Amino acid sequence: MVGRQRLGALGRRPCGFRPPPPAEAGRPSELKRGTEMMYYQPHGVLSGRAARPPRRVLITEHYHAIRLRNGVADRVLKPGRHWMRRGSDRIWMEAATPQVLVVPSQEVLTADGVTVRATVSYVATIVDPMMTMKAGDWRSRLHMEIQLALRAGVTSAPLEDLVASRTGLDAPILEAVSGVAAELGVQLEKLALRDLVVPGEQRKLLAEVVAARLAGQASLERARAETAALRSLANAASMVRDNPALYQLRLLQEISASAGNTFVVGTE
Repeated sequence: MVGRQRLGALGRRPCGFRPPPPAEAGRPSELKRGTEMMYYQPHGVLSGRAARPPRRVLITEHYHAIRLRNGVADRVLKPGRHWMRRGSDRIWMEAATPQVLVVPSQEVLTADGVTVRATVSYVATIVDPMMTMKAGDWRSRLHMEIQLALRAGVTSAPLEDLVASRTGLDAPILEAVSGVAAELGVQLEKLALRDLVVPGEQRKLLAEVVAARLAGQASLERARAETAALRSLANAASMVRDNPALYQLRLLQEISASAGNTFVVGTE
């Protein structure tokens, strides 16, 4: 108790720090701009001018996070809570789960000069967040590479082949862009040609071609059926000619199967 009274008489607090001078003492004029004075705060001793308390952030397992300290990549943050300096630390984050992305559609000329609009979708996963962060806008670069590979594949094939087998371009495009994706720290799990839109006039011509092909196939099937029927009749006539008794047996089958009719069978 005596110690506290002595500290009070000396103008000091028990924590050992001198309180700010009162305004009536005429001291504020002696304080210069930028003077560092220490004050007692509930969370600790901080500088009266620049010191700020750190903040705590939570990183979930579904994201990649990299700490940037003063604009420089410092380290990759694992899932959990981390202390960050206010004013100097920033966090770069990207999804760690597979991302389904769509490349903007583009108009391309086929090998036979037909303009088509093609759209590609793919599934990408970030496997090296540090490389992806340093690459910048990795999606735009990857989209450009996919569009170039798609253009090369479409221009080398006629429209009929593209319409018949759309999946034929998936493997070549994926192989062409896998190297660039690895440089960006991204792994492509799947890539597919999602849409292949043909202009209205070409679409009408294709429909007519398909209709003509189907009509020809139907006519061929009818001709085959008629040929098979005539062949069966010819075989039956030949058998009746060689064996007249077969005609009598066939006649008896028809008589037994009918009712309410009168049949006259000659013996000559």
